[in-house]
Amino acid sequence: MISYLHGVLAEKGPARAVIDVRGVGYELSISLSTYEKLPGLGERAKLLTRTYLRDDTIQLFGFADAHEAGLFKMLVSVPKIGPKLALAILSGVRPDEFRDAVVSGNAARLSRVPGIGKKSAERLIVELKSKFEEDGAGPLPVAAGTPAGPVVEEALLALETLGVKSDQAVKAVERALESHGDDKDAVTVEMIVREALRGV
Repeated sequence: MISYLHGVLAEKGPARAVIDVRGVGYELSISLSTYEKLPGLGERAKLLTRTYLRDDTIQLFGFADAHEAGLFKMLVSVPKIGPKLALAILSGVRPDEFRDAVVSGNAARLSRVPGIGKKSAERLIVELKSKFEEDGAGPLPVAAGTPAGPVVEEALLALETLGVKSDQAVKAVERALESHGDDKDAVTVEMIVREALRGV
């Protein structure tokens, strides 16, 4: 499985991007929010990925941060919500706004997302509301734009690779960062993962 791609951004658009990794161009479907975070063409970019195989065709989906990738994984776990529709949801509503709409049972807000009708909105609420409420799923402990952001993203990815659920990983990393107080910029991926695993 491809966990992430790191290379030169060869092409980009509101729904797709191509990353050149040592002469091989990988096309990824992306959300609008990920598109807005991409660097300029010719610059280096790193996207977390999810891989899907359907009808003998491999499709890659790219994400600017681990929080969006985790939410995508959660969305595709809902019956009748495929990867393309999950990506449309991520393009149509911010992750925090989506979470709030699900927790509050606001089907009308979810129905405004292209491709989501009343029944799909209600299904999302039924399937995900308890997960958000019980796990306290929220944004990354440190925003991706801060110095510690990339380290947090890699730590979250490492924890998921080790079998830790994405929502549990976020909470574990948050606890690990809190233990470092104001010295968050000095932490490493290894430090965060080790401390996070103690509390999982």
